[in-house]
Amino acid sequence: MLVIAITGGIASGKTEVTKTIQRAGYPVVDADVLARQVLEPGTHTLEQVKERFGQSIIKNGVLDRHALGERVFSNPTLLKSLTALTAPEIRSRIQEQLSFFRMKGKTVVFCAIPLFFEQHYEDTGWFDQVVVVATNERQQLDRLMARDHLDEWAAQSRIKAQMPVAKKVAKADVVIENDGSAEELQQKVVDYLNRLKEE
Repeated sequence: MLVIAITGGIASGKTEVTKTIQRAGYPVVDADVLARQVLEPGTHTLEQVKERFGQSIIKNGVLDRHALGERVFSNPTLLKSLTALTAPEIRSRIQEQLSFFRMKGKTVVFCAIPLFFEQHYEDTGWFDQVVVVATNERQQLDRLMARDHLDEWAAQSRIKAQMPVAKKVAKADVVIENDGSAEELQQKVVDYLNRLKEE
């Protein structure tokens, strides 16, 4: 089974890329979806996060992602301690899903992992190829501010919490540049999938 990682900076267009891949019929393991699942009410991870960050990050029994984000993205130490609680759970769920697709006899599976390099997934030996979705810094900042309703400072602090896109591009096997329209991005993904079939 060929396992391909998709990563890139925050607000670079990874979601659009994975949607296009799913529409083409390929299974996608999405680390963002798994990250939400491990912090659902009643989970052992949410209890740990609540102990570490206090009751103020919980509203009506549910994690207030905005409140937690405001605290951790401006404080590298807090971000590190949140990651230490959630990352092992997410990693274990990715492994479970990959085993499931292997058992189902899938030939190609994609994994969308925003923090692929930051969490050292390249050292796991699970992946045959790494695709980085890249965009220029100004577009990334504008998209993030619009998408998450953030001011420039808050958006910058989220971008700075990740590895610079140029470093990710240098480590990639395939780079998909997202500096045009949504249609252009879709076409680039389709072209990539066609090349993959040929190979």
